Amino acid sequence: MIRPFAAAVLATLVSAASGHAEGRISFTAKAGSAGEMTMTERWKGDALRTDIEGMDAYMMMRDDTVYSIISMAGQITVMDLGQMKDMPGAASGQAPTQNQSGVVFPETIETVREIGETREIAGINGDVYEIEWIDNSDEPQTDTAVLTDDTRLLEHQALKTQLVRTISNEEPNALLIELQKRGLAALSFGDRFLVTEVGDDAGPAGDFELPAEPVDFGNMMNMGNQ
Repeated sequence: MIRPFAAAVLATLVSAASGHAEGRISFTAKAGSAGEMTMTERWKGDALRTDIEGMDAYMMMRDDTVYSIISMAGQITVMDLGQMKDMPGAASGQAPTQNQSGVVFPETIETVREIGETREIAGINGDVYEIEWIDNSDEPQTDTAVLTDDTRLLEHQALKTQLVRTISNEEPNALLIELQKRGLAALSFGDRFLVTEVGDDAGPAGDFELPAEPVDFGNMMNMGNQ
């Protein structure tokens, strides 16, 4: 359960402001060794919630903190992912990494070329581009992407970018940065990412509240040392 959820977290980071409205987006994304996953992300204000189809777990960013919420045997556990990152052993490779999960993501964008075609995806018209890029294994890749300046997609992308920076203290992958510069967001990217539904309703406000207090890993570790 934990390993597929970690892969889903990584997939949503590589698939990535104030004053956001609200909305939702459903999409499929390649998650490396975990295969293809279907996710729905909803946002209200600066809060972003990621639900993964088939999992009793979700991830939520709120108040500049990213949490994972996992339900196992009826027990709900809320974890501050930033606190987990700072735990002893995380820096020594015990925490999952993008390379370990088999997720392929852009390290460098070589060219972004509009080919003069349009395509409708999830009810939104976008322009078709050919993107040449270098992946995290230094392999050249070429993919066709459908890009749009739809406000909802741009709001979502800005929050995904904020999510990456919050959870890792690093910049998002090169494609997200390039799209942000161009004022565009992806409706599709090769066979790696595809938007399936876009809506304006984020759902009940209670869906963006934590269902329990986050686990205090500091206290847990101190108890174990007593």
